[in-house]
Amino acid sequence: MLSVLSEALDSVEKEVLGVTDHHAKRVAWMCIQMGRHAGMTEEEISELAVAALLHDNALNEYKQDYENGRLRFGASGKKHCIAGEENLKLILKEEKQLRNFVLYHHECADGSGAFGKTAEEVSLGAQLVHIADEVDLQFAIGQSDEAALDRIQSYVKEAEGRLFSKQVVEMFLEILTPELFEVLSDERIEKLTLEYEPIFMETNRGLAELFARIIDYKSPFTKVHSIGVAEKAEHLANCLGYEKEHADKVYMAGALHDIGKLLVDIEVLEKPGRLDEAEYKHIQSHAYETYRLLSKIEGFEEIRDWASYHHEKLNGKGYPFGLTATEMSEEAKILACVDIYQALTEDRPYKVGMSHKKAIGILDELVEKEELDREIVDRIDKEYDDGDSDVIMERLALFQCSVCGYVYEGDVVPYEYQCPVCGQMGHEFVRIK
Repeated sequence: MLSVLSEALDSVEKEVLGVTDHHAKRVAWMCIQMGRHAGMTEEEISELAVAALLHDNALNEYKQDYENGRLRFGASGKKHCIAGEENLKLILKEEKQLRNFVLYHHECADGSGAFGKTAEEVSLGAQLVHIADEVDLQFAIGQSDEAALDRIQSYVKEAEGRLFSKQVVEMFLEILTPELFEVLSDERIEKLTLEYEPIFMETNRGLAELFARIIDYKSPFTKVHSIGVAEKAEHLANCLGYEKEHADKVYMAGALHDIGKLLVDIEVLEKPGRLDEAEYKHIQSHAYETYRLLSKIEGFEEIRDWASYHHEKLNGKGYPFGLTATEMSEEAKILACVDIYQALTEDRPYKVGMSHKKAIGILDELVEKEELDREIVDRIDKEYDDGDSDVIMERLALFQCSVCGYVYEGDVVPYEYQCPVCGQMGHEFVRIK
């Protein structure tokens, strides 16, 4: 599961730093080989592998630290290291620690890194993540041939004492073989299952929450969306009498339903203007990418379906598969309803969340169009009715997206507003009230 989810994480780091596909897997594989060469225990290697896979998990802070692959002026590079270490606490048992493998993964041997720590002050694990990360960033190993071996060897040797300690340089050069290059090629690494057991994982729920944070940090427009969908979907599952394990799976589907958006180009996701047909289809592809990514996880078939069907409609006019009511499970119908309700009611940088009553009115219209399930919408109304009044709401206008019909509430639709369903911008909305 970690290996598959790291693939989605790589796609965002690719936008920030320009890393090649499967970067995190390559870093993890190199760390595992160096860890074994150093005589680490399997438990230590397990911790090292997870730290390497998720070393840049704090995307929001990463964007604050870096721009176009370079450290921003005045930035220290600390933010994403600190937040990344904190995020990993979501998946660790209380008695386990990563010994700052992520916190110090940008420290240099001579003390010139973000925290000013020298090699003697940093754990071996953090140093191994650092050298593997740095080398793959510099040489794009997955797309290099054996001719790059000499260049990498020279680079690492020249950096000894400055970027990397002598001990770490020796370990890295020991594993730098033609065989390693073959394993790290894009074709091989994509299919590779990393050889470690994550024995210190607390629960899959914590991992789902971690990746919900990562997904929502893709765009500032949706900072709490995935967690909101997960929590509401789980609540409805409990109300409908699902057993705890079943409701937990619904929570995970909600947390991961938009993981495919990590593979959507940020320029398209936040384009300040009308999307053309190709761009619109690109945004729609996120639902299929969710299906594709989660298909790689053994035992995730139900969660995959519930998560990736959240844009399907009962009348068969949804995407990515055009399913009908009889082809969708109750869990998938829950996700489809909750996804829209959460988008309508959550606050975003460009708007205040819609009232419950107004949101239910829109969901009712979608029920009449045979897009959403009546019983689930009624349950959402019952569970989240906060008694809001129409008095305030009557002062506001309603605007409808000319492409998908999504309704925006407010005095005016801001130009930078982006439809949460189809991605159209504010000027594509037509006033209906």
